[in-house]
Amino acid sequence: MIFHFLNLKVSNAQEELLHWYTENARSNPQIVHATERCAAGIMQAIGDFSLGPNVSPRDIGDCMSSGKVLGPSHEVVMFYIFYERWRCGEVENPKQYMHNLKSVFHSTGNCVHPSGVDQSMHHVIDTFEKAFGDKKDQYYRVWVDSLSFAEVSLGSWLVKFDKWEISGNKSQGCLTKVLMNSKVDAPHHYTWMHLHQTWLDGLGEKDEVSWLL
Repeated sequence: MIFHFLNLKVSNAQEELLHWYTENARSNPQIVHATERCAAGIMQAIGDFSLGPNVSPRDIGDCMSSGKVLGPSHEVVMFYIFYERWRCGEVENPKQYMHNLKSVFHSTGNCVHPSGVDQSMHHVIDTFEKAFGDKKDQYYRVWVDSLSFAEVSLGSWLVKFDKWEISGNKSQGCLTKVLMNSKVDAPHHYTWMHLHQTWLDGLGEKDEVSWLL
């Protein structure tokens, strides 16, 4: 199946597809032959067809304050990119970011660690602040997948996803649920009210000390 917006041929497309494009579609403005390879070609076509942002969140330098938040799922992705950069010591002006971050996590909100420990969100953020650069000069990556969200009441969103960390040669992940509310004065920005995590099965030994949220 080829969706309308994927009427594109990346630069490293199969020879048969390139031949078909030359014979049948070179003059069709609805079909693009991207100059970039692989996923970069898809990103190029998204920009050409004005279907949305054509820059990967990881390519945005100031991921916590650059551009409009596109929804609860985008909020989660941008936060965990920031989370990775914070622990790698790659964030400039960390004090300013901590002030902003505490306005994102509600003062009466709570976090349930995958170990079962229940703490206030601001206590967890205080711990997170102290972890600045604790993964510097290490191979450390954070990402989310299997992400879904639903509006459970007016302006209140439940976001579910698997959150992963890899540090050195060890990886671990947990099922994460976040309840967040749209801000009244800025409906495209969100306040995190509750976060609950449980370990995913079959991943071996869990490092409950270095796993923050």
